[in-house]
Amino acid sequence: MNHLLNLTKKELKELLTPGAILSVVVMVFIFMGIGTMMGGAMEEATTASDIGLVNGDEGGYWSEFAIDSIKEFYKSQYHISIEEVSDHFIILESPYGDNLQIAKEMIDKGLNTAFGIAPDFTASINAHKQASMEEYYIFSNSGLLGTTASAISMSIVPWVSDSISYELVSDIAGSADTGFLLNPISQTPLSKYTYINGEIYDGITPVEISLSIMSQTMMVPIVIMMIIIVIGSMIISSMGSEKENKTLETLLTMPVTRTTIVSGKLLAAAIVGLIYGMLYMVGMSFYVGGMMGIDTGIDLNDYGLTLGLLDWVLIAVMIFFAIFCALGICMILGAFTKNFKASQTMILPITVLAMIPMFITMFTSWASLPLVGKAVLFAIPFSHPMMVMNNLMFGDLTLVFAGLAYLAVFTLVIIFITVKLYKSDILLTGLGNTKAGMRMNTLVKKGKKT
Repeated sequence: MNHLLNLTKKELKELLTPGAILSVVVMVFIFMGIGTMMGGAMEEATTASDIGLVNGDEGGYWSEFAIDSIKEFYKSQYHISIEEVSDHFIILESPYGDNLQIAKEMIDKGLNTAFGIAPDFTASINAHKQASMEEYYIFSNSGLLGTTASAISMSIVPWVSDSISYELVSDIAGSADTGFLLNPISQTPLSKYTYINGEIYDGITPVEISLSIMSQTMMVPIVIMMIIIVIGSMIISSMGSEKENKTLETLLTMPVTRTTIVSGKLLAAAIVGLIYGMLYMVGMSFYVGGMMGIDTGIDLNDYGLTLGLLDWVLIAVMIFFAIFCALGICMILGAFTKNFKASQTMILPITVLAMIPMFITMFTSWASLPLVGKAVLFAIPFSHPMMVMNNLMFGDLTLVFAGLAYLAVFTLVIIFITVKLYKSDILLTGLGNTKAGMRMNTLVKKGKKT
């Protein structure tokens, strides 16, 4: 029993190092921050937003009825009073039918959704003909949560149509056509207009575009995270094994510069990472397609959301730099491991750093984040290859090249630090035998005595 207790104490002492505890604490706070951020984003996405109206049938009975129905929809959907609903309605001055002008006015007034009522709306319904209502959307790269409001707004026209239908059925005793009574408003796909990258497109909504983009880009953050974790684990474990098997001393005594050793390790691991990345990409394309089952039938080429050869080159370069950064961080962490077992706890920080941008980029976008969130996301080198596809699609080249420059500088700094570590005695003697390490041990011993 004493042996078991002693062994348990020994293992706990090796596993519960200050570094491992600190990593767990940091991870807890990070996930708390992400949870708070995502909760705020979800609350914002499901809060009643302003809506634009272009009433071509001003003063008409049925157009006013339609507006009242939209207000009733807002009241029931967002659980607010009619007075509060009225505050969210913005009358647009653009003429009905001028879709591009309507979209530009929506942008000027900060609106994402608007509806248009045709000039003959009341006359058509009185003549027992289907009337027209137009839907207008402004699409922006706001992530999955950013399309929640648009998805809700897509239910407004069917709601209005049902409201008019019930009103007609109650007033007309079967004298009208049954099909008209059930569908007093024509709802054709071409009556939906969305503004994308300076152009107005009909027959498409932000939800449909987001699903199509997500089906193509969702796997990139996941694959990058998997590459970083797998390759990082290999590097740190390898360094732990080298120390445990005493092969690191032999490597460092070879007639080769430390810079060459570091560069060789990084380059080889980066190449392996790219190979793994291509394999993961193929596998994940099938996995994501099978799990999500998304087949929107939308060709993003028709909406200018395409990637050219140069774009793919930039994506590959960013992924390569990100792998280099990850490997450099892992080699620095691996320098402070004593053996293979201790190296396992060092994998946690790099795992957390890879997971944070993956979750953020999958559910929201750069533009939707507060300033602090943008700073944190930009500082994590793995964020940039995860965001690059969306940024290239929407022409945000400033963020793309800023991220590329940051990755290049980060890589050089990481290599410099790693070379310095390899030139020092820390790799062989450990951190505890340095001046800083001995001072830390002394402080810890004093603390235990008191």
